[in-house]
Amino acid sequence: MIDEKLLSLGASRYGMQKSDLKLVGGFSDNVFECDNGRDSFILKFYLSSTYEKSAIELELDWILYLHQSGMKVTAPIASSHGNLLEVVEMSNKEQCWIIAFEKAKGKFVNVSDKRDWNTNTFYLWGKTLGKIHSLSKQFEPKTYKRSWNSESLFLEENDVSEEIKCKWNKYINELEKLPKDENSYGMIHHDLHHKNFYLYEQDIILFDFGDFVYHWFVYDIAIVLYHALQTVSDDNVREREDFAIVFLRSFLNGYTRENRLDPQWLLKIPFLLTFRQIYSYMYFSKYLSEEQRNNGKTREILNNMKAKIESDISFIDLQIDRIVEDYSC
Repeated sequence: MIDEKLLSLGASRYGMQKSDLKLVGGFSDNVFECDNGRDSFILKFYLSSTYEKSAIELELDWILYLHQSGMKVTAPIASSHGNLLEVVEMSNKEQCWIIAFEKAKGKFVNVSDKRDWNTNTFYLWGKTLGKIHSLSKQFEPKTYKRSWNSESLFLEENDVSEEIKCKWNKYINELEKLPKDENSYGMIHHDLHHKNFYLYEQDIILFDFGDFVYHWFVYDIAIVLYHALQTVSDDNVREREDFAIVFLRSFLNGYTRENRLDPQWLLKIPFLLTFRQIYSYMYFSKYLSEEQRNNGKTREILNNMKAKIESDISFIDLQIDRIVEDYSC
């Protein structure tokens, strides 16, 4: 939680008052909407105890590159001092880095409304991700490359069961064996689920790039499918399988309009869906606060994930060969 004094200091750097701020989200409750009746934008606070300055600078470079290349993203906004990245020195010697972005136009996808949640949206979604991957091939970071296994989740000991640690390490070892080239590996979004973009005038507006990383492009596709499938109950096995086929066909039809991926990579999607489930469980186990973990619904979700991972239950029985055949044509 960001303290009141820091909120006031941060708001003042952008010509706002603390009373103009409203918490809108972020994993660490660090994302605020600023609105004083004249101007409206998004403000993000990053504490140095949790975030690295170089990663935030890389995020800004990446977003500016995408924006200048024609992607529909919310562009960074300079502070009153003309800075895209503001630094606040705190009393405990910690620093806080603050960045601002345009407020996205449009609205969230309503997964319960077929006017939103349909094959046209899935197509646009795929087209958007395909363009990100295509542009990724020309992107040269000014600072460093944030590799897929460089975050603390991969480097530090994690408080999970030995069974899950074993499976986690097994999947990491398999990933490390995968080949890398400019057509299969590069900067990916890493979290393009339906709560990280708006629909606006038959287009998709992106507004959250904080999880970007260098990874295999096909993993980005698997991540999208993983979260899209969470809109269908686990109890409806047949419905989930049918939805996965419909979703991927439309999504990949859009994706191929912007980027071409060797069809053989798609065969890795079932493997990567399970990896994403393990990754998500590891991430939540490490970073959720005690209060968040004690929430009844959250605890139930984590227990279900744990049971499935330990029992080797596939995230979904996906007939990926059917998709690869269509994609190859």
